[in-house]
Amino acid sequence: MTASPGVRLMAAAVDGRGSAFEVGAVRPLFDVAGADVLTSYDVSADGQRFLINMPVERPPSLSITLVVNWPALLEP
Repeated sequence: MTASPGVRLMAAAVDGRGSAFEVGAVRPLFDVAGADVLTSYDVSADGQRFLINMPVERPPSLSITLVVNWPALLEP
């Protein structure tokens, strides 16, 4: 299995028996947009389940205001 340029996981049947290595037709499995599929996935032994490392959306960072020398701001 490999990731296509459109970030779609693809599969092909392979046969390594005998003297020739044969690859069957490639078929798409599913889209995995946003994932680093080339290095961050695993497949169950039966080929029915996939574990894919996906990025988590993070909330926008909150800003912090730091006021220095604030006692001087209290003086009239």
